[in-house]
Amino acid sequence: MMQRNDRMEQTAQARPMDITPDESGRLVWGNGLISLVFQTSPDAAVTLVALSGTGMPRADSATWAQRDPRPIVEVLSSRDGSTDNRLKLLSTSTGALLRFAQARSWRDAACVRHLEITQREPVSGLSATSVFEAHEGVSAVRTYTRLSCPTRYPIEGVSSVSVTLPMEANSAAVESTRIYYGDSAWAVENDWHSAMLRDTVVRDRNFEGQSEESSSRFARRSSSMWSTGEHEPAGVLEVTPYEHRDVAVPPDDDSSESRPATDPRWQALSPTERREQRGIAQAQAAGSTPSPFSVMWQIENNGAWEWEVGENDPGLHVTAFGPEYEDHHWFTSLGEGNDFVSVPASLAIAAGDWQQAVAQMTLQRRALRIQKAEELGRRPMIERMNSLVVYNDYMNTLWGDPRLDKELALIEGASKLDVDVFCIDAGWYDSTDGGWWNMVGEWEPSTNRFGDRGLSGVAQAVREHGMGLGLWLEPEVIGTRSPMASKLPDEAFICRHGERVADSDRYLLDFRSPEARRHVDQTVDRLIRDFGAVFFKFDYNSVPGVGTDVNAESVGGGLLSHARAYLDWLDDLRRRHPDVMIENCGSGAMRADYAQLSRLDLQSTSDQCDPLIYAAIAAGAGMTILPEQQGNWGYAQQEMSDETASLTLAAGVLGRLYLSGFINRMDQARLGLVNDAVALHRRILARQGDLAPWWPAGLPDFEGDWLVSGLRSIHESAGSGYVTIWRRRGRESLDIPFESNADGSSALRVEQVFPDPSQPEHAPHAAQWRVEDQGSGLIRFTAGQTDTPSARIYRISIDR
Repeated sequence: MMQRNDRMEQTAQARPMDITPDESGRLVWGNGLISLVFQTSPDAAVTLVALSGTGMPRADSATWAQRDPRPIVEVLSSRDGSTDNRLKLLSTSTGALLRFAQARSWRDAACVRHLEITQREPVSGLSATSVFEAHEGVSAVRTYTRLSCPTRYPIEGVSSVSVTLPMEANSAAVESTRIYYGDSAWAVENDWHSAMLRDTVVRDRNFEGQSEESSSRFARRSSSMWSTGEHEPAGVLEVTPYEHRDVAVPPDDDSSESRPATDPRWQALSPTERREQRGIAQAQAAGSTPSPFSVMWQIENNGAWEWEVGENDPGLHVTAFGPEYEDHHWFTSLGEGNDFVSVPASLAIAAGDWQQAVAQMTLQRRALRIQKAEELGRRPMIERMNSLVVYNDYMNTLWGDPRLDKELALIEGASKLDVDVFCIDAGWYDSTDGGWWNMVGEWEPSTNRFGDRGLSGVAQAVREHGMGLGLWLEPEVIGTRSPMASKLPDEAFICRHGERVADSDRYLLDFRSPEARRHVDQTVDRLIRDFGAVFFKFDYNSVPGVGTDVNAESVGGGLLSHARAYLDWLDDLRRRHPDVMIENCGSGAMRADYAQLSRLDLQSTSDQCDPLIYAAIAAGAGMTILPEQQGNWGYAQQEMSDETASLTLAAGVLGRLYLSGFINRMDQARLGLVNDAVALHRRILARQGDLAPWWPAGLPDFEGDWLVSGLRSIHESAGSGYVTIWRRRGRESLDIPFESNADGSSALRVEQVFPDPSQPEHAPHAAQWRVEDQGSGLIRFTAGQTDTPSARIYRISIDR
C-alpha cells in the first residue's frame, strides 16, 4: 500500500501545478538544498531577491531581500535596446517591461524539480518563460529561457542565467569577493586564475556619488564552435563576509543620505565601508549569520556564449548568454510560430570557499549525464563505460602514421596491460602517404598501410588480444581534396556568401542538412558493422567562423541551429548504438562543454606532448570536466627515467588514464610501473562517482614549481581522499594544509600509493620522498632528489 501511495504521489507531482505569490509578492522554490526567492510586482519585472545553497541559512519568504536585484531575464531587442547605453546586454528595455503572469511547479518521475515563471510584455504580448530545474541532492539549478510572441519582435540577445547574489544577507560586499576564471588555448588548456574582483575591471566607482548602474563588468566570451578554445564557459565567485565593526548605523531606508551626521566613526568611513556596514546591520537585523559562500556557473552550449559579472548598488550579479548579436551576429525575429529557446546554463551555490561550489557543480555535471543517459535509454552503459581503460596509438607514439608492423607490435604490447580498448588514431584511412589531413571524408580504410591484412585484419588482431577496437574519426569535416567533397552537394556544407566555408583545407558539414547527416550516419554504421568498432575518438580541428547565411535569419542563428542539429545527431547515434563508447576530443579540448559532455563518455584534456606542461593541464582539469571524463594522457616510454615515467602516468590516475607510448619497447619493470598505475586507477574508478575534485594547496598555478590536485568524498570527512603532487622545479619541499581536529582527537594518515611502494622493482631509481607531519594538519612533502622533476600519489585518511 505504501508503494502504491508513493507511485500516486509521484504521478500527482508530475503534473504542473500553478503556484501563487504570497501576500508580499514572493515565490519560494528549491529542492531542499538550493533555495530561490523571487519577487513579483504589478509594476516591475520579476527579480531574484534571495538565494541560498547547501550549508547556508535557507532563503525563504522572510529572508532579507537583496537591494537593487536584477530581473531574472534580460531580453535585448533592436526595437528598444537598453535603458542604459553603457551596458551592452543588461538593463534591457524589453526585459524591464515584462510583468509576472504565471508560475508552475512540479517534480517529474526522475525526481527532478521544475519551476516555470512566465512573464509578458503587455503591449506586444511577448512572453518570456524562465525555466528552472533542480536535481535531488544537488545544490544547483539549471536554467534557460523560452520566448514567444504573436507578432513580429526582433531579438538580439536573451539571457540563460540572470542572478543577483545574496550579498547583504551574508554581510558581504564586492571588496570581499574573489573571482575564479579559466583560460584555454591549444596545448595549454585548463589554465585557471583567481583575483580579487576589485583588482579586475570591476573597480569601485562610488555609487553614493553616482547612483547610475555601473558599466564595469568582468566578461568572457567564445565565438564559433570551439566553445572552450579561448576561455572556459564557467566561473566561480567566492564571497567572504566582512568583519563586523562597531559603528552606529541607522535603520536602512534605501537613502544614501540616511546616516547620523554627528557620529565621527561613521564620518570616518569611506563610501564602500558605509555600504558594507549598512549591509551588515541589515543582515543582523534580519537574524542572519554572516557566512562565506561561493557560486559557480557554466554555459552548456557547443558553440558561442558570453558570461559576465557586474556590480549593482549594492551587490553583484552573474548573467550568462548563448550567442547574441554584438559578439556573435545572432538574431531572431519572434512571431508566426517562430519561438526561441536559449541555451541552458547551470548555477551551483554552497556555503564555504570556491571548492564547495566546484563540488556541487561536479554533482550537477553527473546529474546532467545521468539525466541524458536515462533519456536516451543508455543508463547502464555509462556506468560500464566509466570503468574502461583506453590505449591510443597517437600521442608521442605514431603521430597519425599507422602501419601494419607498428600496429601489430603495439597491439602485442597493449595485451600485456590491463586495458579494454585499443584505439587507432588518425591516418587509418589515408592511402596517399600524407593526405590524412585534407583527404578526410570518405572514411574508407587505407589500401596501402595495412598490407594484405587490411584494417579488418588489424581489427581482428585487437580482438584476439582481448581488447575492443577504437577508431579516430572527424565526422564533421570533408577535406578539400577528398573525393567526398564532389559527391555531396553544397547544401550539405556550411556556406557563406554563396560558397562553401573552408578552414585549414577542410569544408565543414552543416548538420541541418539531411545529406550531411545521411553521410555521417552511413559512415559510423559501416565502421561498426564492418570492423566491429566499439569506441570512437571524435575529433574537431576546423571551425566555420561566425556561421552560415543559408536558410538562416542571421549567420549566428545559422551556427546555433547547426550546433543544435549536431547534438540531435549525437542523441540519435547514442540511441542506435548505446554500447559504443565515444570520446570528445575537439582538437585536444577546444570544445569541452557540457552540451556535448552530457552525451559523451570521455574528454581528451589536451594534445600537449610535454609531460611537465601536461601536469598543469591535468591539475586544473577538475574545474572544467568531471573526473570520470578527464582523458589525461599518460605516455610513459622505455627511455624515460623512472621519475619521468611516473610523472606522466600520475597525470591520469585520478581522472581517466588515457594511455599511449611505445609499450612494445618496454621491459618488465616499465610494464610493471604502467600496470601499477592502471591497477590503482581501476580502484579509484570503482568509487569515483562519489568523489569530487580537491585542491588542498589551493588553485594550481599553471607556471608553478609544485602542482597539487586530488579527489575527495563529498559526503565523508573533508580531509580524506587522494592527492597527486608534482614537483617540476624549485624548492625541495612543499607544505600542504589538510583538515584535522586541533585537539588531536584525529590524526592524518598519509600513504604513498603510486609509484607502488610494495613494488619497488618497478621504479628502482625513483628516490623516496619524505613526508613529515608539522602538526595541526600541516604535512611537509620533500622530493627525494631535486635535479629532476617527479610526482607522487598519496592516499589521505583520518584516524579517529
